[in-house]
Amino acid sequence: MDSLLPVHVGLMGHIDHGKTALARALSEQVSTAGLDKHPQAQQRGITIDLGFTMFALDKYLVTLVDAPGHADLIRSVVAGANIIDSAILTVAADEGPKVQTGEHLVVLSSLGIDSVVVAITKIDSVSNQQADNVETRMRSVIEDTGFKNVAFVQVSAHRGVGIDKLRKALLSVLVPRVRDKDSPFLMPIDHSFPIKGHGTVTTGTILRGKVAQGDLIEIAPLGVSSRARSIQTFSQNRADAAAGDRVGINIPEVEHSLITRGNYLCSPKSVPSSDCLIVHIATNPLYRGKITKKMVVSVALGMPVLTGQIIPFQLEKGLRVVMDSIDEDEFDAALVLQQSAAIDVQAKILLLRTDLPPTQMRIIGSGTISEIPDSILLHKRRSRTGKVQRIRDGDILVEGLASSKKAAEQLIGFQARTRSGVDGIIKASFGTRGVVSVEFDTPIGDNEEVVYERFIEEEYNFGP
Repeated sequence: MDSLLPVHVGLMGHIDHGKTALARALSEQVSTAGLDKHPQAQQRGITIDLGFTMFALDKYLVTLVDAPGHADLIRSVVAGANIIDSAILTVAADEGPKVQTGEHLVVLSSLGIDSVVVAITKIDSVSNQQADNVETRMRSVIEDTGFKNVAFVQVSAHRGVGIDKLRKALLSVLVPRVRDKDSPFLMPIDHSFPIKGHGTVTTGTILRGKVAQGDLIEIAPLGVSSRARSIQTFSQNRADAAAGDRVGINIPEVEHSLITRGNYLCSPKSVPSSDCLIVHIATNPLYRGKITKKMVVSVALGMPVLTGQIIPFQLEKGLRVVMDSIDEDEFDAALVLQQSAAIDVQAKILLLRTDLPPTQMRIIGSGTISEIPDSILLHKRRSRTGKVQRIRDGDILVEGLASSKKAAEQLIGFQARTRSGVDGIIKASFGTRGVVSVEFDTPIGDNEEVVYERFIEEEYNFGP
C-alpha cells in the first residue's frame, strides 16, 4: 500500500442512482462512514454523509468519496468535491439524468475537476436500447461542460456487470493533482470521534505539507493545539504522511465535541480566521435567480460551508462602491460570514442558494479569494439631481442640489456633472434656498440637469 500513489475519486449522482452499490462493488476496505455505516443512513436507506472506502487500481490507491445524492444534502457534496482528483457520476438507466445530476456536474466544473467517468447504472433493470439512450443523453450533456477527460461505461453493481470496465475507464481518465508537500501542513477535517483509551481521532485528506508522529498541530479556527500521537491510513500505522494521503490522526489533548467538519488540522499559526472576505466570482450561466446586495447565501470555503451575505461592488475612483444588484458574468464582492471561520487562502469559493427548491439550479457561481481584510469597509453612492436655473455673468446657477444655504456651503469644492457628461466644480452658494454656482469645463445649455454624487464609507457586518 505504501508504494501506491494516493488519489481521491468523488462518487456522485442523484439519489437512488446506485452510488453506494457501486462503492460496495469496487471497494476493498471501508473507512469513515463508508457504505452507509451511519445509523441514520441505514434507517433512512440513503447516503446522508460523506463516506470513504478504498481500493487499489494499477499504481494508485483510490479513496472513493461517496457523496449524498439527496437534494437537501448539497453542502456535503460540495465538501466532498473539494478533496478529490476525479469523479464517477452515476446516472440510473431507468430514470436518466435528473436536476441533481446537472448540479453535481456544475459543482465539479466550478471546483476545477476536469476528469469524470459517467457510469450508467442499473442496466439490469432496463433494455439495452434504454441504457444506450441514457448514455446518448449524457454524452450530449457532457459536451457542453468543458471536462477534458471523460469516459462512459454501463454497469450493474448488483450483478457485477461492467465493474472491470469501470475500473479501466477510471484509470484512463485519472490525472492526480500536483501535491504541494513543501507548504505548511493543512488538512480539512471531515470526521471527528472518540476512541476509548485513545481520545479524539480526526480524519481527512491532507491538502498541503507533511505531518509526522509527535508533531505539534493546531485545530483552526479553535486555536487549540495537540500532538499527533499516531497516524493511520485505512488502519495501517505510519510514522508520517504528506499531501494527498487520506489519514486518521489521533489528537488526544482535544475534546472531539469541540471539532466540526470544516475545521482544519494545520501547522501552528498558519491558517487565518475571519468573518469577512473580498472575492472575485464568475457566475454560473445556469443560475436564473437574482444576485442582490446582502442576499443570504451558503458559502463553501473549501470543505467548510457557512452562511454569509454577499455585497457586490465595483471600483470607482479607487473606491469599492456597493451595487444594489449584479448581472455581469464576473464581479467582485464582499462576503460577510455569520461566524468566523478558518480560511484556506487557496480554496475555491462556491456560492449556493440552499433556500431554493431542488428543482432549480442553486449554484450561483464560483471564484477565488482576493483579500482577507480585518473588516469590510465599502462605500455607498449618494446622488442628487438639480437643474440649471439660469446663466448670469458667466455664473451657472444650479438649484436642487442642496435644500438650504448651509447644505449648499458644504458642497463647495465638490464635483458635479451634467447628464450630457460635462464635469464641473461647485464654487459657491447663492442666496438662501440652496442654489449653488458651478463652474463647468465647457459651456452648457439652459435647463440642463446636473448631478452631484458623493460616496459614504460604511462598515458591513452580518445582519439586516
